[in-house]
Amino acid sequence: MPLTADILVAEPLSDHERHTLAQEFQTIGLTPELREVPPRRSLGDIAWLVLAAVPLKPFFDQLAKDFATDAYKRLQMLAARVFRQDRPQPQPGEPPRVLLLQDSATGIQIVLEPDLPEQAYQQLLAFDLAALRRGPLHYDRHRRQWRSELDEAEPASPPG
Repeated sequence: MPLTADILVAEPLSDHERHTLAQEFQTIGLTPELREVPPRRSLGDIAWLVLAAVPLKPFFDQLAKDFATDAYKRLQMLAARVFRQDRPQPQPGEPPRVLLLQDSATGIQIVLEPDLPEQAYQQLLAFDLAALRRGPLHYDRHRRQWRSELDEAEPASPPG
């Protein structure tokens, strides 16, 4: 049974763009409910272009089941297609536009940037999301790993 994803788009879409974007999410097993919302800044220095709220663990599990070793490539292709839509590029000094995946159960967000390496998508599908206390989760290109700076800055609570 396909999972439903609440897809928020921060820019107006033509009917063709709306249809194309919906099809992209359908190709990876999601039933999209698209809504246009006024642009808003989030995550400090990042402006999201598309926010997809979906139960991430079941979504990642379904991707792995449906596409096996190509699951990460499917997610990477979706992100590439979202960024490739005919939209103006950010002006110099504007924050980068990102695709946000938000876990509908916990609210934790994963930031997908336009030019993430293949390795990032492979790691993301294997990442233990239950280990996160807070987000957002970013791919650190220097360390070549996903991390939540807020989790790292906040000491783990003592057991008990």
